[in-house]
Amino acid sequence: MKVNQLLSQIPYGAIVTTSWLASHGATSDQSRKLATSGWLQRVGHGAYCRAGDPLSWESGVFALQASSKNGAPPIWPGGQTALALQGFAHYVPMGHATTHLFVRKGSKVPKWMRNAEWSGRKAFHTESGLPTHLPGSFTDYQPPSGAFALQVSTPERAVLEWIAVSTNALLFSSDMVDTFSGLNTLRPRRLQALLEGCRSVKTKRAFMVLARHAGHAWYRRLDRTRLDLGKGKRQLWPGGKLDKEYLVTVPQGFTDDP
Repeated sequence: MKVNQLLSQIPYGAIVTTSWLASHGATSDQSRKLATSGWLQRVGHGAYCRAGDPLSWESGVFALQASSKNGAPPIWPGGQTALALQGFAHYVPMGHATTHLFVRKGSKVPKWMRNAEWSGRKAFHTESGLPTHLPGSFTDYQPPSGAFALQVSTPERAVLEWIAVSTNALLFSSDMVDTFSGLNTLRPRRLQALLEGCRSVKTKRAFMVLARHAGHAWYRRLDRTRLDLGKGKRQLWPGGKLDKEYLVTVPQGFTDDP
């Protein structure tokens, strides 16, 4: 093992796992020795970075995505975080905001990632009714450092994730409504596939109400007859008005008969 060659393969600002290091020619024992000699810095159990590199939540996500053997990532930035990273949801403060990370069913987030102070404030969510195998779920994102790429939710998946993890009280907030007003470039075919695969009736009904309210052209291209929207009435807004098209109680201005 050539130390300089190994270090040159670790992206700047990235964390790598012992399995990643092993695939690049360094055994667990060699990795520990490199940390002892000051070439690597131990981040947590089975995780290292190049000594002196700055770390962020992107560093940890890269480590877990790069070590995954399956096609879909085990963890990814989603919801309002993915929207903000791709130029939507401009109101989201990127400084000390909470980073929303979604975890694939059956995957575990190591303690060093959950408790890391260098990664800022984080919220971990499950798949929330959106399986990772659905087409159009992920896209590549290049963090500002430019040293590596991550898989993040596409805008179409991200907005559904945001709805899925929001309380009813926040579904019709100005943040959500303002974001929907700017989602004029969503792809209807991708949305259709994600909506058909989504297992949450609440998410699908709330999305359709918010999409209709925003009035974008892609909404009219969605085939509602292919969506399983469940049966019966649902209450999304206490004291609101029943939307007769989607059978949900919503604020007055969001019904099909405002």
